[in-house]
Amino acid sequence: MGWTAGAVRIARDVLRRMAQVELLDRVYVIAAGTFVSALPMLLLLTGVFGPSRRSESVFATQLISRLGLGGAAADAVRTLLPASPLRFYAVGVAITLFGLYSLTRRVARAYAAVWQIPELPRSRWWRALAWLLVELAAIVSVAVARDLARESSAPARIALFVVGIIIWYAAELAGQRLITDGRVPWRSLHLAAGLTAVGRLGVAVWAAVYLGTSLARQAELYGPIGVVFALFTSLFASIAATLVATLIAATVTAEKA
Repeated sequence: MGWTAGAVRIARDVLRRMAQVELLDRVYVIAAGTFVSALPMLLLLTGVFGPSRRSESVFATQLISRLGLGGAAADAVRTLLPASPLRFYAVGVAITLFGLYSLTRRVARAYAAVWQIPELPRSRWWRALAWLLVELAAIVSVAVARDLARESSAPARIALFVVGIIIWYAAELAGQRLITDGRVPWRSLHLAAGLTAVGRLGVAVWAAVYLGTSLARQAELYGPIGVVFALFTSLFASIAATLVATLIAATVTAEKA
């Protein structure tokens, strides 16, 4: 019964810490900031890459293909991410870049609260921007591995699956080391990175099973706004898995310290 009592105590401490740092509020704010910053950037990049052969944006084509969408759902995605000629609007670009900068600061504050360390000083905000680049690199790398897995044999798919887990683990380890300014011990960061990799795997499985169906249903009911609902839900789940996993690691390692 000792391990059961220990698990209950850890669960209680995790819930208490979640309430203390207002974790779900932080997750919602970060998810909203990410979505608001990412959507204009996607629209801008559709102009950079140009329309595809089907007169729809590259990102719309990728999203429709990955989720196996058709009918109203595919049309709603095309409307949300239309193909358009390259046009730069200085004010829009500036606001989008500021949104990304502001987002990294919010993320840095969230990690500081979770790990109970001082916030990044102004002179060290570059570390939060470096964290963003690490996350983007990981997202792109995992997406490439997923695409390769679709066209590979079963053994190769398993190998690429392992590669994806390693990428998530390494990116989280490096990213958290950056954004916490090296104030968190490596032992704690390794646990956080491992739990986060497992959490993101769970979200990926959930998205593969549920997201396409949910997006199609929401699109039929609400059109492009339904696509926004479904994508935001997926984004919220991913960020929640990352911060909850980190908070669990922080709670467990604090008890052992």
